[in-house]
Amino acid sequence: MRKPKDIMPEEITAIKLRHNLGEVLDQVANKHARFLVKRSGIPAAVLMSLRDYEDLQDLLDTWHEQQDKAFQTSLVQARREIEEGEVTTIDDLRKDLEGKEGKRKKNR
Repeated sequence: MRKPKDIMPEEITAIKLRHNLGEVLDQVANKHARFLVKRSGIPAAVLMSLRDYEDLQDLLDTWHEQQDKAFQTSLVQARREIEEGEVTTIDDLRKDLEGKEGKRKKNR
């Protein structure tokens, strides 16, 4: 995940945004600029790139996972199983699948 250079968005009025939409969108899409859009001096929206928005969503998902006790418990259990060698390899999965396919062919 990239760390933004400037976290605070640049303020822009809705009218200025309307008159310079193409230029502002270029800055957002290509330079990851962020804008705080104000209407009548009141903050109304934040304009950011799609990639920055997706990064923000990933961060929120991670935060929610960290708050989920059941998920955290399952991670601890999974780490323990890996450390103890209780893992399934791709070869194990192939053998299991081949065995199931063999049984299915016999039953036909």
